[in-house]
Amino acid sequence: MLLLKCYYIVFFPYLSVFGTGGSVTTKETQKFTCRTYGSGVVQPFKGLGYYVRSNCPFTLTRFTHNRVEYDITIRRGDSGLLVQVEITMNKVRTVLQNGSILVEKKSVSLPYDHTYQHIFQYGIYTRLRSSLLPLSVTWHSVPGGIDSLWVELQQELSTDMTGLCGKHNVTSMSPTVCREFFSYTMECLQVKTPFYIQLCEENIYSFENSKYVHCAFFKEIALHCGNKSYVWQKWRAITKCAEPTCPGDLVYKEEGNAFIPSCSNPNPSFSSQAITSTCVCPKGKVLDDHAEDFRCVSVPSCPCVFSGRTYLTGDRRNTKCQACICDGGGWNCSENSCLGRCDIEGQFVTTFDGKKYVVPGKCTYVASQGLNWTINVGFSGKHASIQTVNASLSASLIIYTEWFRYINTKSLTNFSHFLDHALVFWQSSMYVEVHTSFGMKIQVQVSPEIQLYITPPGKHTGTISGLCGNNNKDTTDDFTSSSGIIENSPEPFALSWSVGRCTPNIPPTCINTDNEIFADEKCSVLNNPAGIFAKCHGYIPTDQFHTACILRTCNCGTNLVQCLCVALGNYAKACASLGVELGDWRKATNCCKHLKMQICFPFTAHDL
Repeated sequence: MLLLKCYYIVFFPYLSVFGTGGSVTTKETQKFTCRTYGSGVVQPFKGLGYYVRSNCPFTLTRFTHNRVEYDITIRRGDSGLLVQVEITMNKVRTVLQNGSILVEKKSVSLPYDHTYQHIFQYGIYTRLRSSLLPLSVTWHSVPGGIDSLWVELQQELSTDMTGLCGKHNVTSMSPTVCREFFSYTMECLQVKTPFYIQLCEENIYSFENSKYVHCAFFKEIALHCGNKSYVWQKWRAITKCAEPTCPGDLVYKEEGNAFIPSCSNPNPSFSSQAITSTCVCPKGKVLDDHAEDFRCVSVPSCPCVFSGRTYLTGDRRNTKCQACICDGGGWNCSENSCLGRCDIEGQFVTTFDGKKYVVPGKCTYVASQGLNWTINVGFSGKHASIQTVNASLSASLIIYTEWFRYINTKSLTNFSHFLDHALVFWQSSMYVEVHTSFGMKIQVQVSPEIQLYITPPGKHTGTISGLCGNNNKDTTDDFTSSSGIIENSPEPFALSWSVGRCTPNIPPTCINTDNEIFADEKCSVLNNPAGIFAKCHGYIPTDQFHTACILRTCNCGTNLVQCLCVALGNYAKACASLGVELGDWRKATNCCKHLKMQICFPFTAHDL
């Protein structure tokens, strides 16, 4: 129980705002809505509305659908406002209390995405939408609590539904007050007016000084009567209910789009179902969602953001491959002069078009294939001396009918080899390169861990496919499986390109707590705004490299430092590929001391 003691007064009935039931039918779907507002008004999904005055906890609705339990419990405080709401969906508990939203006892910020639910701002309201069922819970927070809340279902009600929303058994009572307001609603409510007068009286009784309690009630009636009714234009003046205040430059709109146009999204998707009370920018302006003070600007004045840094309109950023200028919140960039490259760094893959993911298992895969070539990569723990779950890498290349395989450094010592269609040679002490007759370049890093970098031919015929994607400058179809289906996640996509049977066996999270602590501390050097890698922050975001660093290092075996330095080196290589030279990062991170001296020099663009 939420309270050891609580008071309970009585239920009062009234006719439903929606007639005999709370269902609304549109061309798209039928909705069932249960509302509670003011100091205790309840409009169930179906049937008559009623009123209850209590600070006891009540089950608003509870039911089971497809063996998943849903439970929404509410409690009002002495002010009449809701002071606690508990929403449980599939055993995930969300609590609304003291102006905060807690999911599984942890405070969350908006927008919040979870496997089973999404919580986001919906105009002046906050909405929780279930991803398991067409159900949403929407509420309006005011100082001291919540003055209105509704539950919306977009399908037939469950037969086992219980709670205030699903049952009513009330006793009648005579109307007494609120006649002035309802004298303006006769055209809308007609014969139902006496019942609403009664309900209004009971709602504000002993809460005469609470503007939130009675204003929530009056607004619900005005909303029901609609924006073309007489009361719609008059109700705030009659009741002295002020419009809600909006932060910053935003202004209140009784009916508007729930999703505010912003610099990031100046034309949000719009539908008639997204109309609600909201805060918007003045006409002709959009929200600068890169600022923290709810500032509204014209679209041409919108800033741009890249890698966490804000650029004003007219600002430029340049790399070795491309020049870009900020123009009204978007980037106008020259054509990328660098060819796309696929990076296979342990289990971490970056496609030709730049999409990053992790392969699920230590298996053999088709990395890339085209009309004239096939490149296979094999992940295995057999040759690895530095880890227990990290995957070591081998690579094989088939060009026309010629075959070449690379497993370790011994196979290419003092080696230079000419095939009919490819030249294989040592590019440096760390890299073996393959140059093909049709313009493809393959680079194999041999130390301290084998890693593979594939640059496709500039002009090629036919389709490129495999783990590396299709090199069409469109990341949305990078996860195209071997059967031609675009997958939504990397695991089924990668498994479709496995050679032979493949079982997912690479942990997606850390499996060693001590290693995780070490990785979390040491990998943070990537994000240090004053550190050795800071020079590259404006060119390449560190977030995905930081995540890969932690996962690679914490799932390492005994040689944690080597795994760490390999991960840091991958960010340094990416920076060098854009012409950003970081200097002696190995010395700055103590990697020279732990690795072979022959690799203790900075990466340059020439190395790549």
